[in-house]
Amino acid sequence: MFNSIQLFGLVLLGGLAAGEISRRLVALPRTTGYVLFGLLVGQSGLNWVTLLHIESAQLFIDLALGLILFELGYLVPRSASQDGLNRLLAGCVLSLLAGVTLLLIFIYWGFSTGSALFAAALCVATSPAITIATCSDVGAKGERTGLLYTMVAINGAVAFAAVVLLVTFLVDTEPMSGLARISSALGSIVGSIVLGGACAGLVLLGADRLDKQAEHQHLLILGTIVLGVGTAIYLGISVFLPMLIFGILVSTIDRERKVIAIRIASDARVFLVITFVLAGAALDIAYLRDYWLEAVLIAAVRFAGQLLAILLWRKSIGLTARESFFLSLGLQPMSSIALVLLVNTQMLYSGMDPDLVGMLMATILLMQLFGPLATQTAIRGFGEATRLIPSVKAGVPAKNIGGTS
Repeated sequence: MFNSIQLFGLVLLGGLAAGEISRRLVALPRTTGYVLFGLLVGQSGLNWVTLLHIESAQLFIDLALGLILFELGYLVPRSASQDGLNRLLAGCVLSLLAGVTLLLIFIYWGFSTGSALFAAALCVATSPAITIATCSDVGAKGERTGLLYTMVAINGAVAFAAVVLLVTFLVDTEPMSGLARISSALGSIVGSIVLGGACAGLVLLGADRLDKQAEHQHLLILGTIVLGVGTAIYLGISVFLPMLIFGILVSTIDRERKVIAIRIASDARVFLVITFVLAGAALDIAYLRDYWLEAVLIAAVRFAGQLLAILLWRKSIGLTARESFFLSLGLQPMSSIALVLLVNTQMLYSGMDPDLVGMLMATILLMQLFGPLATQTAIRGFGEATRLIPSVKAGVPAKNIGGTS
């Protein structure tokens, strides 16, 4: 019905309209509108955007996710050494406890240990795109927002590293010893760290010579992300972990703030819209119809594990019980990266249980729809949503007092 160029325009304009309707008429995050539009034009609705279209756009999706992960890493605030260590430990405990609770429920449902471990690792990660976009939409500013970015980054790093390790054992195409599989996985993780460091070095050196010229620096960052993603694909290592490390290193090393980071929610929103609309188009609402109960249970267990971990460590990261609840709530969105990892693993591992795939797809869709609202509620609970502060006088609209766009 449409050629690829028409579809690209349809996705952009339709996504824009759906996002604005979602935001202005029903006070939901724009990302919810993007996903709903994707469901409308994808296999769950009109089927204008097919799986073949999505597959042909995979390179664009990888680049978009690379940019999103770079920005997430860049948004992680610098902190004193002891505070940074406390946050790192809290994030690792958070990932571990949430992962263990999820692992138990998957094993209880009768899935193999390997598949259950993979599913649990996949569910640990919080969507960086939803976090960044929602925080931008509500003008989130403050210490608790920075802590949210930190926890999302740590969760992502742990999940990506765990998936790299587990997929090596799930792949059934080549006979390999256990030691060889571990060596291969560790080599991929080390390669990701080296690649992320090389990308950071390139951008820091370039920014030092370009001065503060936003248009040139944005080209430098985007070009480095393209090169980094391409190199990761060429080397056969994780595409996502290097980009996250890249952003964290640039933010940590660039103490004079010479780098002008490109913002996915403003400078490059086209990538954000495309990512969410295509994610919605790739998801089938039938999974949620068939596995809605399991998806709700997975989401509930995931939230419980995260909340318990944060409550246990809240004093070390300076949170009250109320703030711990809102931080856990803010971590609920599941990532379109999880969708990409799931699809890629299915191609490598023929033994993945169809019911497990259906449950994971249903959970991803559920948390793509309701996750943005959870994050928006968390930012409001922190009192850091500068664009959603209610007026003192009833009936007077809240005044926009700043924030990123």
